Amino acid sequence: MNKKKRNVIDKAHELFIIQGYHATSIQDILNHSGISKGSFYNYFTSKGELFKAVFNLIQDNMESERDKLLIGEDLTDKDIFIKQVSFMMELSWKNKIIQLIEDVFASNDPDLITFIKQSKYFYLTWIYERFLNIFPKNQEKYLVDCAVLYTGMMKNMMHTSKALNRIIPVPQMAQYCLDRVMTILDDISRKDIHLFVRENINQLHPQLNYNDFFNNEFSIATLNVKKVMEKQLAPKAPKLTTYLNLLYFIQEEIMNKNEDSKHFLIESALTTLKTGSEFNDTNEFITYEQILANMKYYPIA
Repeated sequence: MNKKKRNVIDKAHELFIIQGYHATSIQDILNHSGISKGSFYNYFTSKGELFKAVFNLIQDNMESERDKLLIGEDLTDKDIFIKQVSFMMELSWKNKIIQLIEDVFASNDPDLITFIKQSKYFYLTWIYERFLNIFPKNQEKYLVDCAVLYTGMMKNMMHTSKALNRIIPVPQMAQYCLDRVMTILDDISRKDIHLFVRENINQLHPQLNYNDFFNNEFSIATLNVKKVMEKQLAPKAPKLTTYLNLLYFIQEEIMNKNEDSKHFLIESALTTLKTGSEFNDTNEFITYEQILANMKYYPIA
């Protein structure tokens, strides 16, 4: 991204946090970022378009840092999920996301309101995808309901604690809500009842790209290869450390979508991994390699 354009986004973000979206004028943004009106309109067609850029940048940074918490960890670990949720909630409060959203609705801008309504379903989808990691396969058809319930619980817990001026640690709320959802999941699984299905998630935002680099399939494949490595190699074997570092390097580079990353570095790391005779002919590694091939990453011949 152009450095000057990024500076305008960052400066507008500062003003939106301090003053709110509605109270911040384009002239305020021009003064704070030090650019001319002509330059501003070269980058953005309106203040609303600038808001979208600010909001998307917040979301991208949040998702990147959230997903870093998974590197080298077990996707089924509920404690890691709680850490991720807590991180997102705390960053949302820091960036006054709720206040910004309320400002947008107060602005009566139809385009921005539609943008916000679509954006909020990405969080619901992420919760659902993580529940697929955490809970057993035989409970899968009940997890859309559980994701809806969890996001609603967390939202209202946060709002109520703020309204009452009660300081409740976010991890405590996240764990409390997860425990309640687990109880509900056992109940609806036993009774075989649910209101929503996976297709409903897709209908909420059909434009969502489920083939994103850091997707569920790639995450699970990475975890499976990690488990095979740990099983086949002695815990303190130098080669295990080397292979795990290479595995984490590939995961982090793909996860971060780093534009400066060199394609050949990922392929070079994959090439070295492929020399691991202890695991390179396992189904787990073959699946992992195929997923990377689908992303256009291949071992160097």
